[in-house]
Amino acid sequence: MGFLAQNISPNIEQWELEEEAFLKSVLSSLSPRRRLAALLSIGMVTAVEVSNRISVNVFLPDMQGNVGASSDEISWVIILYNVGYLCSIALAAWMTRVIGTRRHLLLSIALYAVGSMGCVTAHTLHWLLVSRLIMGFGGGAFLVRVVILSGMLFPGREKLAAVTRLYLLIAFFEVFYPVSTGWITDQVRWNYAFLIDFPFLAIGAFLIWKLLPPGFLFERKKGVHIDVWGAILLIASMACLETAISRGERDLWFESYWISLAIIAAAIFLIAFVWWEFRPENTAPVLHLRMVWRQGSLRASFFLVLIVGGFFGAGLYVTPQYLRFVQDYSATQAGGFISMYTFGLGVGIQITLRVLLPRLGPLRTMTFGFMALFATYLTIVYTTTPTTPTALLAPMIFLQGFSVAPALVAAGNIVTASATLADVNDISTSYFFVRQLGNTFAVTGATVLFDHRMTLHSSRLLDVANRLDPTLNSTLAQYAGLIHRNGGGGSNPSLGALQLFQNDVITQSRLLSYVDNYFGLAVLAAVALFIIAVSNIKSKLGPHHFLPW
Repeated sequence: MGFLAQNISPNIEQWELEEEAFLKSVLSSLSPRRRLAALLSIGMVTAVEVSNRISVNVFLPDMQGNVGASSDEISWVIILYNVGYLCSIALAAWMTRVIGTRRHLLLSIALYAVGSMGCVTAHTLHWLLVSRLIMGFGGGAFLVRVVILSGMLFPGREKLAAVTRLYLLIAFFEVFYPVSTGWITDQVRWNYAFLIDFPFLAIGAFLIWKLLPPGFLFERKKGVHIDVWGAILLIASMACLETAISRGERDLWFESYWISLAIIAAAIFLIAFVWWEFRPENTAPVLHLRMVWRQGSLRASFFLVLIVGGFFGAGLYVTPQYLRFVQDYSATQAGGFISMYTFGLGVGIQITLRVLLPRLGPLRTMTFGFMALFATYLTIVYTTTPTTPTALLAPMIFLQGFSVAPALVAAGNIVTASATLADVNDISTSYFFVRQLGNTFAVTGATVLFDHRMTLHSSRLLDVANRLDPTLNSTLAQYAGLIHRNGGGGSNPSLGALQLFQNDVITQSRLLSYVDNYFGLAVLAAVALFIIAVSNIKSKLGPHHFLPW
């Protein structure tokens, strides 16, 4: 059973050849029906995680108000999930070799469910953050596994039909979840939005236990030790790095003793991890960096994969904040707009897989995606106002999701185009790790940029108001008159007018700050186009259309 077209590297190691032979013998014993059922079972759990990760941005303002957090503190709900997610992705390939794919998935579902239940019962910020960290550590396994197994279980032309079914399942959840969680937030409480996960997690766990073959995808040799030190060094490095980049701007970087210590520790742990993983005597490393380094496509497109992750992260973080804080939409209405984003993403993925990728190839498809993103974000910059009508907002958000799709699909195909069956596990894991790193950097960057620009725009607006003193006095007088007529005898027209004016300044400052974020994303798209123009990326369509989420 030929699973993937082979491009055997002259430097391929013996373990890769042995693993490939073992994989073929295991997978060829599964019937096509069982393979599809197993893939869709993992796909359902993946859909829950992806959809929940998208939907959390919709009710983030409600979380903030309920646990009494500042905008800085509540951003850690996203950041700590990403920390756990990054560590989980990094350990995914290794975990399947240590405990087996089925047990790895079931353990990840259990961790994700524990974290989700913690969010249901959370009433304090600290409990919420711990729960999100656990959720992320469980949730990072699903996307990587379903992508890798889709390539292993369905060779050649069978892959596209299987991926189409899998996508339709994930797309349904992506469109359904944001509106549903928003409605629950408006009608009851944001905590209960996490309860949607549990029926699907339970069904998915049962089906995975029944359908996925037990044991290991690779038969470990006796005497091969588990790479515990590699896992410890990687987790420590990621935790220190994420803490440093997330807190650095607010704590003035090297002026803070703790930030300096975190950056130094992250560098030391990362160098130690790379040294440990490259040692020839380390026969079971967490990431097979020796094999990954041989993949020229991954090295050449490293920064492009980072940027793709940044678009996927920052776009979904900024858009709901604008809808909730500037436009004043409810959680249900904001969820509807995010569903438009995911619907656009879904349509874009299907068109990319069936039209753009076969006709243009991965590199030109990626170029088209970045050009579309550049045009879309510039359009958003020049059309976004505090009162942009729904009829204009919805198509813009749809186009934002649609434009991300070609870059997502093409990046995955460029990285995995020449991968052999034994290498798919580690290469896909590395790809998603780098992409999620870009996602994390982008969310942190968007938060920092927003805080900086919010302060700048607020001071400038107040300065303009002071220079336009007659206009300011006239505006305050109109507000005071309105309050006097409608506020009753106990109202204070002067104080009320000042509060209304302050709210106007805050709203306008938020709007300009979000616009600056969109402009930053447009600049990032231009940078990506420049990297494509000057880099030497070899592009060819791989035999296994890569699932892009």
